[in-house]
Amino acid sequence: MGAIPIAVIVVITLALVLGLGLLIFSLMRRSQEAVPRIADESAAHRDRVVAVDDEGRPVTESEAGDEPAPRNDAGFDAALKEELEDLGR
Repeated sequence: MGAIPIAVIVVITLALVLGLGLLIFSLMRRSQEAVPRIADESAAHRDRVVAVDDEGRPVTESEAGDEPAPRNDAGFDAALKEELEDLGR
């Protein structure tokens, strides 16, 4: 029984590395397509109707949009004044 030539070991190792790399690459591509689709289906399943528009169509939570809270200028000014007083001491 003779020793296996180094060239054969190198070729086998190279084939295994390339095969594993292609497998990982194909699995990554498949997950990039599947994960957003599953997330969208899950979000659509949990989306509730929160209102009805002027034409009578239901408006869901994802369509309603969040309106920003009005700015509290007095609270901001008071907090800023306290911070400036603390820094001045």
